[in-house]
Amino acid sequence: MKCKLVVLSELFILFCLIGQGVQFKLIVSTLGKVTEVNLQTRAVTHLLTNLESEIDSMDYDYKNGYIYFPRYSKNDILRFRYPSNYAYQIENVTMANNPIGIAIDPLYSHLYWIERYTGKLYQCNMDGSNQLLILQDYPMFALTLDVINRWIYYSIIDTSHNVIRRARINGTEKQTFTDVHTQTVSGLSIDFNEGHIYWMEYITGDLMSSDVKVTAVSQVFMTNTANTNRGIHAYHNIIYCSNGNQILKVTVSSTVTANITYTDKEQIYGVFIYSETS
Repeated sequence: MKCKLVVLSELFILFCLIGQGVQFKLIVSTLGKVTEVNLQTRAVTHLLTNLESEIDSMDYDYKNGYIYFPRYSKNDILRFRYPSNYAYQIENVTMANNPIGIAIDPLYSHLYWIERYTGKLYQCNMDGSNQLLILQDYPMFALTLDVINRWIYYSIIDTSHNVIRRARINGTEKQTFTDVHTQTVSGLSIDFNEGHIYWMEYITGDLMSSDVKVTAVSQVFMTNTANTNRGIHAYHNIIYCSNGNQILKVTVSSTVTANITYTDKEQIYGVFIYSETS
């Protein structure tokens, strides 16, 4: 109980810092590119180009001010300081075998990632040191962390019986969270305010939801597009979904609404919302 209170207090401080700002930036990744969209002004800025790989996911280290992302085709994980008053420079964090999903534990300053085909989930420090194999499973795709309850969630795909699984942050208590049958879960995200986990099904375009106790699995929204649905990011009852070359903003309330927030020229893979403090 004492440990959980410490976790909650640290998260409260962190989320207060995040929530002070009024500027929200949408960060999206495509083939070889990371782009910023100012949701207030609609200004579009290409932060990084010529990355020579699809960028399937991203996460942000609010403590130190870095965006982390995997380069699937280049077998590495990189980071760059954001925001910055200077030209954006990438730094190598670690090498990996087709890394596809990453997630950051802000409380203990750890980076987690999964390898697409080896089924391995790793942990390291934010600078890439002290690399540790947490667990190994069937081929994985999406990854997210429940930092409050200390669970790590990941999707199993390319099997005859696909599932979302979870394990403790240290790899223990591995269990099936929910059965998705033949669906490919391409995006996972947790809304800490509501205690819900959301996931995107790549083939059907179904945006699904469940409470963390798995007492109520439901369909939130249908994108009505097939084989183009990738990353998602949940933030205060709003889920941003990459859908082909567009980002959909799905608002969950008494009625569910969806609007196109951004359109790119290319397929969008990863998405997250950055809150800029004032």
